[in-house]
Amino acid sequence: MTTGLTDLKTLERDAFRKFYDDGIFDIYIGAMLITMGVAAVFADQMQSEALSMLLTLGLAIAVTVPLLLWRRHLLRSRLGEFKPGPARRRKITKTRLVLLGSVLLGILAFVVAAIAYRADSDVDVAGLVVPLLWFLNSMIVLGAMAYLLDVPRFYAYGVIVGLAMPILIWPDVLWDTRVAPWLAFGGPGLIVAAVGFYKLARFLRNYPVLETGVVADGEA
Repeated sequence: MTTGLTDLKTLERDAFRKFYDDGIFDIYIGAMLITMGVAAVFADQMQSEALSMLLTLGLAIAVTVPLLLWRRHLLRSRLGEFKPGPARRRKITKTRLVLLGSVLLGILAFVVAAIAYRADSDVDVAGLVVPLLWFLNSMIVLGAMAYLLDVPRFYAYGVIVGLAMPILIWPDVLWDTRVAPWLAFGGPGLIVAAVGFYKLARFLRNYPVLETGVVADGEA
């Protein structure tokens, strides 16, 4: 009986993992990093912080909406419908809570930056602390997603994404050496996106479009 339950859990886990083998979420992470790099370049040329924030938000929406809509269609057309079990649903809920926590930590990072900039210090405290918070945030969020969603490569993404902000800020603060934003964010973004495109090509090859009426492992 125990063996049977274990086999069912293994089958359910393997079925669920298919929904993160399409590579689109990887492409999304990479594209968001590249978007931040592009937005930072334009922000340097703008006099208005409000306009630069609107530009960043607009680029993020332009990347997010098409990719998520396409991913939904792609998974349905090739994997069919899937209803995760209670344990898996709890993990998905925890993942959403982790993502919410990442937003709160991001807000905390900006609060720390604002306080540090008001303080008189020979060392740029915000320049040291904010990148560290960014790195920890990336490690916690993507590490938790790797564990809860059974997608081990997200552990590596936590490190890659986490290094973007330190690469951008720490050389300037510590060694007075400026790294271009497009390089600090675009380099890690291209690495993650390249993995995503590789996985997407393999996914399209391994999972052809289902015939009408066929039920497969489905959507998550």
